Amino acid sequence: MRNFPKLSSTLFATGMAALLLGNLALASTAQAIELSSDNPSFNDTLTATHTSYGKTVLVKTNLEISELEKLQGTVKTNTAEIDKLKTTISDQARLIEELRRNTGTSSGSSSNEISSLKRIVEEQDKDLKKLASQVEDLKRSAGSSSSSSSSDLSNLKREVSDQDNQLDQLKRTVEDLSRKVK
Repeated sequence: MRNFPKLSSTLFATGMAALLLGNLALASTAQAIELSSDNPSFNDTLTATHTSYGKTVLVKTNLEISELEKLQGTVKTNTAEIDKLKTTISDQARLIEELRRNTGTSSGSSSNEISSLKRIVEEQDKDLKKLASQVEDLKRSAGSSSSSSSSDLSNLKREVSDQDNQLDQLKRTVEDLSRKVK
């Protein structure tokens, strides 16, 4: 006859070995996420959610906390620069209006230059509104994408610098016109 106690102990040992191997295999593939109330350190990176095969998973990004803080600082700086440019443009528009009132129709070339300057000021005002909109977009999307935010910031800085140069040139032209009129 058969020996049943020996069979059950073999079956038990085989089952335990299968459970142990299954646990080891799962432990190597699954990783746990632990939440902490600690403050982030300077070099910590952000995580993002990603949908993969119908499952939402956390993935590491290359965006560090320090980069996010730099981005916030840049947005504040750009906002201040835009406000400064708006003030400059409104001052220039006021000067152009004063110049127009003071010169009247005495000089056709001055009127043409003033019209040209006014058109430039209006174009710069449109550009500033566009830049302000981009800054608002950057404020809203800060932290969502480091590469696109960096390129947007670079473009924004370049546009602000170009605007500043154009405003300086416009200021010199207005001063020249002012001297000619006097």
